[in-house]
Amino acid sequence: MAGGSLTEQQAEQANRISDEMARQSIEHQQALQAGAERKWKNAHKALVEIVRSLDPDYYDACQKSGHAIEAFEDEALHHWIVIRIKSLQNRLSQAMRPDHSSTLQNQLDEAVRKIAAYQQEEKRLQEIIQGLRNENQQLSTHLHAIRQVQRPTNPQEEPQASPQPDDRQKCVENAEGEPDWMHEWRSGRMFGKESAALILMGETGKSLRPSLIDLLAKKLNLSPGNSSLSETFNRLINFDTHGGLVEALNVFEQTGASTGGNHPDVLRLTERGQLAYQYLTRQAPVENEYQRLVRRHKSPEHTLLNIQAAEALVEIGGYRIAEEAPDIHLPDGSLFIPDLVATDSHTGEMIFVEVERDANKDNGSRVRKWKNVLNATNGTIYVVCDNISCERAIQTEINRALGDARFSSHLTNLNSLRKGKRGQDGGMWLSVRRAR
Repeated sequence: MAGGSLTEQQAEQANRISDEMARQSIEHQQALQAGAERKWKNAHKALVEIVRSLDPDYYDACQKSGHAIEAFEDEALHHWIVIRIKSLQNRLSQAMRPDHSSTLQNQLDEAVRKIAAYQQEEKRLQEIIQGLRNENQQLSTHLHAIRQVQRPTNPQEEPQASPQPDDRQKCVENAEGEPDWMHEWRSGRMFGKESAALILMGETGKSLRPSLIDLLAKKLNLSPGNSSLSETFNRLINFDTHGGLVEALNVFEQTGASTGGNHPDVLRLTERGQLAYQYLTRQAPVENEYQRLVRRHKSPEHTLLNIQAAEALVEIGGYRIAEEAPDIHLPDGSLFIPDLVATDSHTGEMIFVEVERDANKDNGSRVRKWKNVLNATNGTIYVVCDNISCERAIQTEINRALGDARFSSHLTNLNSLRKGKRGQDGGMWLSVRRAR
């Protein structure tokens, strides 16, 4: 088909977006690492100045011998400073005389003051250096995680469209091979709206009924509250006496949703619906998002929450969502599996998002989880919860698990967002804790 298939165009667009996301994310991390390197150099330079002040002759001798003090390791400088200070203390003690002359006493007092100041300054610089080392390690781990996300997908790992038997494919290639029910449907009064809804499901893989109604409303230029939109999906579900083109999945044990109200209907194309999509478009449908994600998540409820969280990140937060979050192997050997990977559309910053339900959890595994999140995200944690109770519990859990570690957290919950609540900056993150 001229111009390539829709699937090929979408793949090409996705590749361009992924490349740009990778470039922006790596540039961001490289800038952070460069800043940390500059801070370390300044701290190292201060240690060198202490050595120079304590013993200018030794400093000059090292310079002339080709072993410049600047090239010494931080540990070596620290060791030399300690030895030199002890030597000065010994010399001062030996220089003391019984006459307690005022001049000697003044010199002694001044030397003690300088020694104390040098020791304090050295301690401060050591703390700065250690902090910079920790920061550099975190940046390296975060960059390592981002590079795994941006690793090109292996062709054989790409999601495959739902397979169809050979005889069905032949029918797609030959419109005259369409069954009677397709001809009857095409001639029906509601075919235009119903086929638009079915094509929408096949093109996007979307599964939540409210989201599909909103998308169909935009496609048909109608109000989302128009009752005919919901009726359109009802007719596809009850297509004829032989079954529907669309089915509602019965996957939830309870009707009430922790995000408020009832669970939305989870829809997917039936086998006949997939076949109808192929007759209409000459293409295989995209895999249903619920079926694709439920294989990865803990339960139908957690899968639903991930879908809803991704929609909120796009619609309210202005993020782009990666189709699938990969398993990320951290340098310390631990495994980090983010629920969602999102990219800020304005800054290009990539974030890893955890999606949490208000449910009982094992404390030991939760501490390990948040430490892995801390390492993989460079201490910038994002969490989407189902309700305010869960949001508060997760914030407390993170604080306890990470203790004195330096981190910032951004939390929100879907129930409050649906009620129109927003953060202080007008965005979707309702609870923000800045790194201290």
